[in-house]
Amino acid sequence: MTYQDFEAGQAAFQDDMVAKYDRAFRQYSNQELVRVFNQMITLENVSCILELGAHRAPTSKRFMRAQPGRKAVAIEANPFNYAKFGPLAEDVGVLYLNYALTDKTGPLNLVLSDSDRDRKRGHTKTSNSILRNLDFGRTKNVEVPGITFDDLENEPAFKEYLPSLSDARAALWIDVEGALSQLLDGAKTALPKCLFAMAEVERVERFEGQKTVEHVAKQFADLGFYPFLRDSEYMPTQHNVIFVNGALIEPSKLDEMKQVFISNIKSFTPEVNV
Repeated sequence: MTYQDFEAGQAAFQDDMVAKYDRAFRQYSNQELVRVFNQMITLENVSCILELGAHRAPTSKRFMRAQPGRKAVAIEANPFNYAKFGPLAEDVGVLYLNYALTDKTGPLNLVLSDSDRDRKRGHTKTSNSILRNLDFGRTKNVEVPGITFDDLENEPAFKEYLPSLSDARAALWIDVEGALSQLLDGAKTALPKCLFAMAEVERVERFEGQKTVEHVAKQFADLGFYPFLRDSEYMPTQHNVIFVNGALIEPSKLDEMKQVFISNIKSFTPEVNV
């Protein structure tokens, strides 16, 4: 199935709901997709979450608190976020590392919004990126360590915490602010060892030089992942997609989960879903 076919199928039961209920439905669709993501964690006995573009690392912290014996790795490019939020994540056992995930290991620039408000808040905005956000006014560059996902697997702290990515039954939560294509270009050997990924994607270019969803879906496909479900969280410009590793998860295992998602989406009303 091509991404265009997938998108047409998802649009058939979501677009009318967006037009009718707008924000209430868009938020609900995201809640439903997150519910499916968590169900898949249980179904596939995921023992490790990799949160790529972590900020406060909420997914990693929830995952760790839910069950003992788990592991979570949170990767954050912004050194200001790393300093502020890293200790809180580490308190619950998360390995929180300061790297920008990209297509070539080595130092690179992170483009920060540099408004007066950003300066007061310590440059901890979520939408800073290695690509320039087209909505930013004044910006400043900060040099940060860049690493590919493939090289991250052998990074000393990562390797000590998670000796074998293949044995970890890992799932991914990816929100790298427009730089998903670069991440995937550097993930040729590591990503196929993971079970599935929830990824934020854009339908329009929000960052300078960004690749949009059709391109990154092809990159996922080249690495063996197919699109399973999507939400409508920030439609029409941005949403989230669960991509599944077809070599590690038999699609039929997810059929019931998919049908429940579709049923719940179709039956949404703001009066019931409050």
